[in-house]
Amino acid sequence: MPKFYLHRTGKIPTAVHPFVKQTGFREDKQQPFLNLRKMIQGWQNIASSTYRKIAIVITRLIRDKR
Repeated sequence: MPKFYLHRTGKIPTAVHPFVKQTGFREDKQQPFLNLRKMIQGWQNIASSTYRKIAIVITRLIRDKR
C-alpha cells in the first residue's frame, strides 16, 4: 500500500482495506442485545439462587421451632 494513502493530512480513507473483514450492520445491532440478554440472565440466576437460600433458611427456622 502506498505511503501517501496512509498519511494524507485532512483525508480519511473510506475504502475498506482488502485484508479487513467487513461486518454487516445486523450483527453490530444485535451485539448490545446479546450483552443485555446475558446480563439479565445473570441477574435472574442471582435472584433465583438467593430465593432458594432464603426458602431453605425459612424452612429450617420453622422446622427448628417445632
